[in-house]
Amino acid sequence: MNSGPEGSWQFNPGADSESSVVNPEATAIPPAGPEGSISWTASEFIAHHKSPGWYLVLAAAAIAGALLVWVIVHDKISAGVVIVAALFLGIFAARKPRQLQYRLDDKGLTIGERRFAYGSFRSFAVVPEGAFSSIEFVPLKRFSPLTTIYYDPADEAKIIALISERLPMEQRQKSLIDRLMWRIRF
Repeated sequence: MNSGPEGSWQFNPGADSESSVVNPEATAIPPAGPEGSISWTASEFIAHHKSPGWYLVLAAAAIAGALLVWVIVHDKISAGVVIVAALFLGIFAARKPRQLQYRLDDKGLTIGERRFAYGSFRSFAVVPEGAFSSIEFVPLKRFSPLTTIYYDPADEAKIIALISERLPMEQRQKSLIDRLMWRIRF
């Protein structure tokens, strides 16, 4: 890591190799593509099969939650909000992921039609998700959401090598909410 002319922080991948790559061999693999870019198509998220029993458990939990809220606060509207929230959760859970076109190049990340410059991210992390891994880009803006990409495991070394040239890598664990969503197979 170096300080620039104005004293601002700049990432230098050679300065601290331990925090910038997952795998030391990953930096030895040159990026794919003639201009140092990588393109692929992947799902926007991992979809888990939800049986009718999953939706029945959701309905039972929503009814139990609504009854609990009604017993505690004696408000029909609050109990109704619990039911409506569970309904939206069920609708969102049934949604199938889209296949998106991803591209990494020297200027940034492109997901579908959206373009993200490397300068809008603080760092990235490789997060294992069962048989697959994803890469989460941590934004510079405090309240911006993480940008997550999925990829073919065979391309992981090339993708990490290309990103590591421009962003530092950090170790991240799944948040409590992410672990809960994984547990209920959302």
